[in-house]
Amino acid sequence: MANYHLEVQVISRGKGRSVTRLANYISGKRLHDPYQGTTYYKQRQDVLYYNIFQPTNAPPAFHDLQSLCNAIEGAERRYDARTAREFKGSLPNELPQQELIQITSEFIEANFLDQGLCAIAAIHEGRNNQDPSRNNPHVHIIVPTRTVEPSGFSKKKDRERDKRKHISIWRAHWALVQNRAYERNDLSIRVSHESLLVQGCYGREPVNHLSLVDWQKEQRGEVTPAGVRRRALAARNQEYARQLQMEQELAPMLRR
Repeated sequence: MANYHLEVQVISRGKGRSVTRLANYISGKRLHDPYQGTTYYKQRQDVLYYNIFQPTNAPPAFHDLQSLCNAIEGAERRYDARTAREFKGSLPNELPQQELIQITSEFIEANFLDQGLCAIAAIHEGRNNQDPSRNNPHVHIIVPTRTVEPSGFSKKKDRERDKRKHISIWRAHWALVQNRAYERNDLSIRVSHESLLVQGCYGREPVNHLSLVDWQKEQRGEVTPAGVRRRALAARNQEYARQLQMEQELAPMLRR
């Protein structure tokens, strides 16, 4: 079943977050945080794809993850500085890996590279060992808050992307690039960034997104409160879809 999810969060030192630690988490690559003096070793076996996207004028060193993290951390002096934005988006389980990569690339190129921003992206498999049809492929994207120049990061922060209008722009484009992929693959499935109310789906409820911890527990066969809610919502939505289909089938008969 197609699903839509795009979440945007600010990575801020003031909230205890490190862009280097996040880069290690999404890529599984060993990285050292020069600001905190900490090395992160977390490894991953579920990374389907990883890439650093850079504008054409980026310094060669920015294509190396450790060097890029050093530059991101070094560009910020304040203890409470915002270093980057994190995007977490669901990807279509119905499409092959190459399409997931193209969706991610199109989104990054249109929304960040064209504006002089770079991005670190990693697609995670989200495998469901019991039921592959319920795999949860998703992407993490890190976008620093400064544009890239030939000499490094700009001395000025990118304030334009702080405007709330960009949340709507990003959400709409995330749906657009997925729908293009469905169309390329001759699938009638479509997703929408609009709320269910706007879409007119008054009887269908939005299904909650499982956190990584809850998802891992569910994979091990544990029952979590979030998992219970998700299954209950899915069951109600399935019943709503069944009733709606029945009403549509009966409608021509009732009009006679």
